[in-house]
Amino acid sequence: MITKRRIFLLITLSIFLACIISSGLFFWFSRDSIRASPTIYEEIYSTETDLSHKLTDIDLALSRSLYSSDSQEKDVFFLNIVPRHQNGHVWNFTELLIKCHDAASAAELEEIITNVLTELGAEIRLKKQKDSDGTTTCHVFANGFYTHKIVLKSTDIIPPTKDTRPKIAIIIDDMGYNSDMAFSFIHLDLPLTFSVLPYAPFTKIIIQEANQKGREVILHLPMEPKNYPSVDPGPGSLFLTMDEQEIKQVLDQDLGEIPGARGVNNHMGSSFTEDRDKMLIVLKELKRRQLFYIDSRTTIDTVGFETAKAIGLPVASRDVFLDNQLEAKAIKIQIEQLLSIARYSGTAIGIAHPHKETLNTLEGCSSKLKEEFQIVPVSELVN
Repeated sequence: MITKRRIFLLITLSIFLACIISSGLFFWFSRDSIRASPTIYEEIYSTETDLSHKLTDIDLALSRSLYSSDSQEKDVFFLNIVPRHQNGHVWNFTELLIKCHDAASAAELEEIITNVLTELGAEIRLKKQKDSDGTTTCHVFANGFYTHKIVLKSTDIIPPTKDTRPKIAIIIDDMGYNSDMAFSFIHLDLPLTFSVLPYAPFTKIIIQEANQKGREVILHLPMEPKNYPSVDPGPGSLFLTMDEQEIKQVLDQDLGEIPGARGVNNHMGSSFTEDRDKMLIVLKELKRRQLFYIDSRTTIDTVGFETAKAIGLPVASRDVFLDNQLEAKAIKIQIEQLLSIARYSGTAIGIAHPHKETLNTLEGCSSKLKEEFQIVPVSELVN
């Protein structure tokens, strides 16, 4: 016969076991949630649109055009890649200059470009402009938005020359949420710069590993985006509602999370970096601490670069986001754009993120990068 005492003991034991199992499950899933916390992506490419896919199609088509003609890398110059926004759409406007050996090769390349863009469908339009000096300019529109300006020139072009190989800096943003991926980037045989988020689960160990490998570390400073609060820049963020004392206090705490940081670049911040008064507070504080600022250019209306220049703060700005589209072909195209800018102007800054696709692509082209360019920490390109 089961006595009341035995029933009581059975119930107590069942409750005890349930508590142990629940605690174990909580610990297990909590541990996985920390390990698997997703990277906080930049707001500029947080969503994919039909326009972004069209831009990728155009870039791939243009790449095929150049490979199918006799154009060489040294003859292709990406003059400008700048963000534009219109009617709620954001995209990168790309301006290229292509040196052609003669009028015949320019006409051949023009025909190839026309054909490959026509194959993309009616949503891609091409308008041509011919000048008296033999220059042809191709204006490309996707879904009604002006996306590319391609200048074909058959006369001699003398690009700016440098005594040494062009310099390129590559910043890996959003570090702190995936230690394994971070270590893989740190151990690449490239002197990359690592921009680390404050208060992320693996911020400290990533900084330690980067320091041991002699890699440059900067603070990835979260700032208010336009669509806040639906998009959250994360802990340690600066907001437009903060006064000067609050901004300085948060900045001080964030820098305290990134010991040895040489400088700062903005995480998100499409609203904050448009506010001159708020940015002036941040930039003056960086100057007082003898740090530099890299403008990530998450908005076309950023005042970060010009304001930093005005107060004499060492500054530079991002030229190309390397991995807006997580496809190997798209990343390679963005890298080629970065290299082309460096060939033309002597320097270029790219920003990438801790993705496996980006890691594999950088690893695959590292030999070419080191042979033809000087890969340097971003601190060498500020002035």
